[in-house]
Amino acid sequence: MEIEQIDKLLGKYWNCETSLEEEQLLQQFFSENVVPDNYKNVAPLFLYTHNEQKEKLSDSFDEKLNQKIEERQKKYITIKLFAPALKIAAMVAFILALSFSGLFWINSTKKQHFAETYNDPLAAYKEATLALDKLSLALQKSEKASLETLVQLNELNVDWDFIDSLNMEIYKNEEEIELKEEQNLKL
Repeated sequence: MEIEQIDKLLGKYWNCETSLEEEQLLQQFFSENVVPDNYKNVAPLFLYTHNEQKEKLSDSFDEKLNQKIEERQKKYITIKLFAPALKIAAMVAFILALSFSGLFWINSTKKQHFAETYNDPLAAYKEATLALDKLSLALQKSEKASLETLVQLNELNVDWDFIDSLNMEIYKNEEEIELKEEQNLKL
């Protein structure tokens, strides 16, 4: 076979355009003892496919496969006996879950979410403003306490970068200890 024809067939092969006959020609070419040096890197591929096509299943393969399938089917016969019981149990569980969810839904709809407690709108307004005033005072006190705490922290002249670096060292040491413990467990 000529080198130009091999080059064309290889080009078609790499583009997935070869027919079975053309692939057989390539396999025959590369199965010959004398292969040019520029094709030495491609030869193992075609030799492998050529040799694999020669492999055939034994005559007893079908029998062995059928025996293995039958052995597997015999193991699971006991499950078939319990299948009706499992279906009934699943249905009972489903019905119980459905009835409990229905009961919870009915009980949740009976609850009174909002109720009018005042007959006099003016009394309700006074109570609401009183509650909002108490809330406002509590928020103002907490804001004042937070600002005082921040002022005191600023007066301490703390080196926050140093504290952050210490935290990072502690974190790294903990990670190293955890890694060592994991390695010891694997051993």
